[in-house]
Amino acid sequence: MKKGILMLGIVLAVIAAISVPAAVFAIGSINTTLVTGSIVEATVTVTAPSAIAFGMFVVGDNIQQSTTDGTVVVTANSRNGANVHWQVAANDTANGGFMKTGATPLNSKLLISKDGSSYANADTPGITYTGTGAGTLPFWAKQNITGNETVGSYSITITFTGSVTG
Repeated sequence: MKKGILMLGIVLAVIAAISVPAAVFAIGSINTTLVTGSIVEATVTVTAPSAIAFGMFVVGDNIQQSTTDGTVVVTANSRNGANVHWQVAANDTANGGFMKTGATPLNSKLLISKDGSSYANADTPGITYTGTGAGTLPFWAKQNITGNETVGSYSITITFTGSVTG
């Protein structure tokens, strides 16, 4: 009988040891390290088309194409850059789409185009280019001049902003 009770005691001790969490037997402290990372589609780098110089305006529509198209370069990070979709927005955010001399604007907004046939006001939203992989940004500007404009040298800055779209 003593052997049976002793055996039962040993079995119960083993079961108790197995069922108690291991942390009860640990000595010291537990530290953790967070490991992070991210996957980015790609980066889009935009080079704006060259400057456009209308020269001396004449009454009516003055149209100029950039002498050099701008470019879009897609740099692949963790994915295939040739398959990355991008867009580039071109617009003026500072002058409401008007060429100005000092604080004086022309009577009409500057019109901008990516194909030389359909034009949009240069203010927001302006025009949007879309593409996949590397691309070019052809650019035209058209300015209407009326007979009663203020004498002066006019300018406007068009900003080209690129982003990955999917």
